[in-house]
Amino acid sequence: MGVDSFALAKWFLALSGILFRMSISFTNVTQLDNSHSLSVLSNSDASELMSASLNSARVQAYAAKLKGDKSFLRLILVNVAAGINQFRLQSDHSRLEGNKDVVNLYGETERIGALDKRSIQRLERRFRSVLKTDEFWHQTATWILVHLDQWQQESRMPSELGVLSIMSERDMIDSDKWRESSVTSACAWHTASQWLRHLNLPTYGASEIDKLLGIETVDSEETREPLFQDADIERVATGYPILTGAQALINSQWENGEYPYWKKLVGGGFIQHNIVRQSPSSQQMELVPGQAAWEIIKNFGPEAAYVFLIFASYATDSEEPWADQIRLQGTDLIRLFGWDKRTDITIAQKLKKIGSLVELVCSLAVLVSNINIGEKRYNVERGAMWILEGLGYSGQLALTVNANRSGSPSYEPGEPDELYIKVRPGIWTEKFLNASDVSAKEALFQYGYLAKSTLQINPYRQRLASKLAIFLTIMSRIREEGRYEVRTLLERLEPTELLEEIRENRVRRTKVINQWDSALLTLKELGWEIGFDPATYPESIRPAWAVSDEVDATSYRPRNWLATWLKAIVIIKPSEKIQEKLEDHSPVALKAPPAPAQPPALTGEAIQAALDAKGMTKAELADKLNVDRSLVTRWLKGQRKIQPKHQAEIKLILGDLES
Repeated sequence: MGVDSFALAKWFLALSGILFRMSISFTNVTQLDNSHSLSVLSNSDASELMSASLNSARVQAYAAKLKGDKSFLRLILVNVAAGINQFRLQSDHSRLEGNKDVVNLYGETERIGALDKRSIQRLERRFRSVLKTDEFWHQTATWILVHLDQWQQESRMPSELGVLSIMSERDMIDSDKWRESSVTSACAWHTASQWLRHLNLPTYGASEIDKLLGIETVDSEETREPLFQDADIERVATGYPILTGAQALINSQWENGEYPYWKKLVGGGFIQHNIVRQSPSSQQMELVPGQAAWEIIKNFGPEAAYVFLIFASYATDSEEPWADQIRLQGTDLIRLFGWDKRTDITIAQKLKKIGSLVELVCSLAVLVSNINIGEKRYNVERGAMWILEGLGYSGQLALTVNANRSGSPSYEPGEPDELYIKVRPGIWTEKFLNASDVSAKEALFQYGYLAKSTLQINPYRQRLASKLAIFLTIMSRIREEGRYEVRTLLERLEPTELLEEIRENRVRRTKVINQWDSALLTLKELGWEIGFDPATYPESIRPAWAVSDEVDATSYRPRNWLATWLKAIVIIKPSEKIQEKLEDHSPVALKAPPAPAQPPALTGEAIQAALDAKGMTKAELADKLNVDRSLVTRWLKGQRKIQPKHQAEIKLILGDLES
């Protein structure tokens, strides 16, 4: 598929140049008939009908082939870049006048550097939420296979292939390879058209269009795309030392010494965090001793942890994070945190607050000693978790006039309106986020999902809720069942003296349990699943919003409730959407014990046959299982693995099934 399809893409784009010269508008080029285009944004009835005629295993195998071969994705992105450039040229007549002889749009797009590896990678990141879904690859494989089958059966190119259909049959090379290249390239073109429509380019300014193409001016700051562009969740690694780093920022359990430290024993060794001072200009780092370190530590908290998780998410998304610089804009973080709605402080004050949080996070150092991963022991030298390489403010120059020298105006810097952040992940990522290091796989595949709503919990009004959300985001992969003892969570999140305080002070313990109940309610309202173990968490001490109608929510808690509450088990799981993601990507264990023999897994075909035999619909099965109906549909199509728990429940409902 590689070389031939890429050459065909050049032909497509050359043709686009001809259309461009004929004054075909961008709108006409991209407004395709939906019945003949590949929709990556929603399921269409056409896709349902097409997939019904194909063998599921064949579709899955071809989807895996497309996903593994980067040439198809590059075909899409090259077409997207050409479409953006076409819009750019049409929008700016001055540019058009200098390109009167443009025929080959591909050549023009290549000339401006929009097809360089770096530019294509930046464009890819904008659509990564689509590319991560199995649904996209399944639909794409279905589209290609259906058209290949149609071509084979009718001995002529399908009319749905759009611009390719202008070629006559005698121009065709009668070979499977040529047909596959043709259909694959047409699919890439249709997909690119859908993505271009999704971008809604008329809403972009000229500089934003240039930035999309990766051709912004030399003096402009190149920044990474902000998180959560097309989704409410982002993947984030949760192994060491991200787990310990986040805890060090939120639980205040630092220990005194010449150089204050936060330590976690791990296996036969430990992970330790200290405070360092960095100089972006000289790239020097030094340990901060005693009281100076404590002055920094006292400013740690959930907001610093938010920035930490954002850095971690970007590092998780990189193949070689230690080699990549993370570039962000302060205004993007302001919007992400929901601060754009605040009117009590100015934009300049918000940017300075962001800058201070970045410096706090970059003051965290890590020392990994004698960690056993895959039966190997090694040491990693101490280094900054995040290397601060630049923190620059920009703003407008204000014109000032000296009353005594009216003829000599001068300019003074006004309040900043933007902040440019340049950070590089530290050397620890070479061991813990290195996809090519087999010994690091166990740590590499420990990741969870960060919800956008977590970053917008107000840590001043809901401090415990923000701490819980941060800690449980990291723990959701490690502890999938979501069962936690109340005492354990408080010990992980609050100062060590808290438990002693609530034992001795009635007012203090009443305040803490009220804060706890409020924090759980906040998480519930944000989509987290909250439950209470009936054997250890009696209704008499549960939050008022969680008790049944038979219990008087206004009654007092029983005597000596504190001991019961601290030992109670609360069940906290992330949103259903995140749980589905976690189920799809199980962590890899290097030395997994031999698993007992399991009965054959149920197949979608077997379930569908049983439903037909019982006269039951997919919706009825979903209701009985208490799951979303779309999940049953994915099971039947083979797009989603059926978990053991659901397999057992399905067998109870439908009886014995032949796998």
